[in-house]
Amino acid sequence: MLAQVLRRAGIRNFRPVEPLPVYPRREDTDLLCEMARRCRGLSVLEIGAGSGAVAVAAARAGARSVTATDLNPHALRAARLAAREKGVRIRLVRTDLARGLGRFERILANPPYLPTQVAERDPDPWTNLALDGGQDGCRVLARLFSTLPAHLSEEGRAYVVVSTLQDPGRLRRLRSGWRARGGSVRVAARRSLEGERLEVWELRRRFASPRARRTGRPSRGTTSRRRILARNRSASSRGPGPGRNGAPDAASARRRSPPGS
Repeated sequence: MLAQVLRRAGIRNFRPVEPLPVYPRREDTDLLCEMARRCRGLSVLEIGAGSGAVAVAAARAGARSVTATDLNPHALRAARLAAREKGVRIRLVRTDLARGLGRFERILANPPYLPTQVAERDPDPWTNLALDGGQDGCRVLARLFSTLPAHLSEEGRAYVVVSTLQDPGRLRRLRSGWRARGGSVRVAARRSLEGERLEVWELRRRFASPRARRTGRPSRGTTSRRRILARNRSASSRGPGPGRNGAPDAASARRRSPPGS
């Protein structure tokens, strides 16, 4: 019917816009945007750009420079469009986490944290990339922790989204490991949802020098996805896929159903 109407109107080359396989803005995004708005005058890196909302928030807040990374080319396209719409400039890099980049005063990340078994992986690779946190939900988070020291400036801070959906023991070990190296971790923001609590961890380096580690003295120094994406895909020509609840009240939107800077 739509095609007939368009032909009668003389429109021959119309193509419907399909939703991009990109994690949409949700409650966890909003939490990280709060941190991004505190980056005036700073160099900022968002790892896993997704829709680009966090990077755009940092740029609009007056960050000196903003870089956003993602492996998903559709996410980089969405971030570019979001920046253009808001009239801000963002450097976009397609890379794994922050590979190949330097140091930044602020690092913002909302890594995929949904516990996902192999059989539960989304058939769309880009959707799965945004959602799949491994069996304990911490696979990408652990990789992020291991790479942060190479990209966080001496006085810098990283803000990372975590969730009670993740394995609590693994979260404790990651936090303890960061502190054991001389770093600090504190909860900078939290939000309770139905069946889930989100937190943003603030991490600082303050890593002990080799001598301080030997003596025991510190050196002087200075956290609803799958269904939402599946719902977006169901509006496209690919047809519906397995997924997540698109309810706007989204703790349920973060849980798996048998789900992504």
